Amino acid sequence: MPPPWRIFLNPSYQSLKNLAYRLVYSCIRVIRPVCQDSVILATNRTQTLTDNLRFIFDRIDQEKYHVTTFFLSRPSTSWTSRLLAQLRFVAKMATTQYTIVDDFLPPVYALRLRPGVRLVQVWHALGALKRVGYSRGGKNGGPGATSISHKNYTDVIVSATSIRKNFAEAFAVSIDKVHATGAPRSDLFFNPREQESARASIHAAYPLLKGKRVILFAPTFRGERKRTAHYPSAYLDLDRMHAELGDEDILVLRMHPFVKDRVPIPPACRDKIIDLSDYPEFNHILLLCELLVTDYSSAIFDYSLLKRPVVFYAPDLDMYTRDRGFYYDFSEYAYGPVVRDLDSLLPLLGTTTVYEERRTRFCKRFLDACDGHATERFLATILADSQGFPHAR
Repeated sequence: MPPPWRIFLNPSYQSLKNLAYRLVYSCIRVIRPVCQDSVILATNRTQTLTDNLRFIFDRIDQEKYHVTTFFLSRPSTSWTSRLLAQLRFVAKMATTQYTIVDDFLPPVYALRLRPGVRLVQVWHALGALKRVGYSRGGKNGGPGATSISHKNYTDVIVSATSIRKNFAEAFAVSIDKVHATGAPRSDLFFNPREQESARASIHAAYPLLKGKRVILFAPTFRGERKRTAHYPSAYLDLDRMHAELGDEDILVLRMHPFVKDRVPIPPACRDKIIDLSDYPEFNHILLLCELLVTDYSSAIFDYSLLKRPVVFYAPDLDMYTRDRGFYYDFSEYAYGPVVRDLDSLLPLLGTTTVYEERRTRFCKRFLDACDGHATERFLATILADSQGFPHAR
């Protein structure tokens, strides 16, 4: 909980923070040159490299590029410690050629970037599902007319050619800055050796999952933003879901990272229900998943590459469409059955049906650049580290 004076003076506080970022960046750029072939990988989502940033880090030429990582999400520390960490990050940015981020990151938006440097957004979600950024104009939680958020990206990557325009709108950048390289993390689904390693890691951490049919329940959050994020408890009845599970079934819960209040699992259900919300690599869980139950989560994009069944459990579809909104009509995303209540969901927990025609059409539209070479294409496009792969469109 921030101190009362900060809540009362929040607009002034934000202005002062932005001024501090600008001053640090401006002073450093005057006295120090840009370090050529320097790269920052920065996130405020986790305390380890995951998803797109991990794939970039693993495949970048560490001998050619000087790579620095920043983890800016430290909720347990004081606001002064967080501010100091952000200022150190901004100071490093002032001499770095490539800064790569994977989410909303306020310190970077206050900066007038040095000529020739690149600020790259490798957004953590594939596809274009629920509206984000300036696409939420006029809705609660969207940026105001005077917002500076996102607008100074030099490059944005997306998973398909058809959604370049959606991300140009979301971040208020010109469409020529949006590149359909594909999402680096999607390469996992085309690499059997890495998949086997991922399965071994998660089985070692959670032996209960080995040899089981894994049903993954992975909804997105409700609420306008991170501080108000929650998942309605009325939509879940773990006792009833437990009773529906077969002898070889395990139900895995995976709540959105914004949702801090975990769903309590009744003691009698813990033999077949487990919460993996804190497991760092979501796609490792997807590899084990034989059925995905979700609502409006971008997990549907990654999961579609596995060619497995999905059920959309959307009790509040009408309200969510009105309050948050989607880039396209929800029916265009649904490559599995859509149910609106628990009574309709329970019989489908045993389904093995794949809506293959819908899934294929879905992948072609939203994932046409995810072909197992997205990381190499990213390096070739953004870092000019050509390895024989075609540049993105």
